[in-house]
Amino acid sequence: MVLLSFGPDKIRIAPPTADAWDALATVMEFHHYTVRTPDTDSYNCREITAGKGPSLHSFGIALDVNWTTNPFKETPEKRVVKFSNKPTQDERAQDVRAGKADTDMTPEMIADILAIRTKEQVQVLEWGGGWSDRKDCMHFELDVSPAELEVGIDYSTVKGWNAGTPPVSSAPIPAAPTSIVIRPTTPAPASGEESYTVIARGGLRLRSTASESADVIRTLPAGTVVNVLSRDGPWAMVDLQGDGQADGFVFLSYLSRIGSSGGPATPVMQADDLSSFTPDLVVKMFPSTPKANITANLPFVLAGLRLRNLTDTAMALMALSTIRAETEGFVPISEGKSKFNTISTPFDRYEGRADLGNNVPGDGPMFRGRGYVQLTGRANYTSISSQIGEDLVHRPELANDPSTAGIILAQFLKNKERRIRTSLANNDRTTARKLVNGGSNGLDRFVDAYQRGQRAI
Repeated sequence: MVLLSFGPDKIRIAPPTADAWDALATVMEFHHYTVRTPDTDSYNCREITAGKGPSLHSFGIALDVNWTTNPFKETPEKRVVKFSNKPTQDERAQDVRAGKADTDMTPEMIADILAIRTKEQVQVLEWGGGWSDRKDCMHFELDVSPAELEVGIDYSTVKGWNAGTPPVSSAPIPAAPTSIVIRPTTPAPASGEESYTVIARGGLRLRSTASESADVIRTLPAGTVVNVLSRDGPWAMVDLQGDGQADGFVFLSYLSRIGSSGGPATPVMQADDLSSFTPDLVVKMFPSTPKANITANLPFVLAGLRLRNLTDTAMALMALSTIRAETEGFVPISEGKSKFNTISTPFDRYEGRADLGNNVPGDGPMFRGRGYVQLTGRANYTSISSQIGEDLVHRPELANDPSTAGIILAQFLKNKERRIRTSLANNDRTTARKLVNGGSNGLDRFVDAYQRGQRAI
């Protein structure tokens, strides 16, 4: 199994199926459907519900989404699924709880999901809400054989996907870092190689062979420099270390040339303390956080810091301590309801807040905190969008994509870099925290993480 980003969640699935789940996530995002992490799951080695034999979840080829508002129901009368006609997901969920509907999903979204096809026009996914004697509206499963899926997804059938190549924003998260330290600098290419930089904003998959169905070795963050050994159609065989040895294959269209064998680029040797921040070190700063979360997400945080040239120890400690204060689980998530943001309806304390730039009804829940840094408010979503080149205003859920969340965190710190550095130099961590949070919320965790990091370094 591999771990794959799915909206704000991460799902464990069979490696050859990653592009199919990417397509499903893309359609759900297009319809602004919110996936909840606590009641969404994929791999689960168990028996079929109300059946015999192992569930398809046991093989990593099935996914349950938001089961509390898409419950399993027996329907011996073999009736059709009951949809709600309410305009919002929350209102549709209320209809489900009242027994007026089976699902908080819309028929339009389901139709677009069932329209996803392979390049040979085979339907990719089946939805349990369409079954006759039971309604399992949470459930999606692959409706293709491995051979049928191997030909690849026809992205023209994926609503919301506008390019002709596979998605990269939801790339599988590396299971663990290797001994290779990838920096956005230029390793000297071996003879006959050409140097390129990764320009895929969400990261670029490095695969074991030149095939969309090949195993994903790791995800190369934007700005990573690789050396191209050879080309195979749209694919490039790449060397990550400049030693002439192949490390895998990537899509050539997501690379931009920065040197050539006729005039190799000069290696850029920059001071970079980030290689010291391994999962073993960072876990000492997060005593209550599963190491697996740190291992999965740390590469995206460090990649963001490198992209914004925040590679010294002080700013790395600042970034990681901010995560400890904001999202201690070391996973980019959406802000939950609390007394700080809600009086009666979710996030109504944020409504009409001029300091957040919230000037449209509904801005409160729309622009609630997301990501590692809990980006909040229309104004922040708008300004960060222009700085990182992502449309967070119309697609705020992108702030929970691990790669995008890493860049957002780095950009947020970059915007206040001078004042943050001054505060840290004066050991004024209270001010450093306030520059990010606007107050002292999470200050105790921030200071504790920073001090733990200093001792560990």
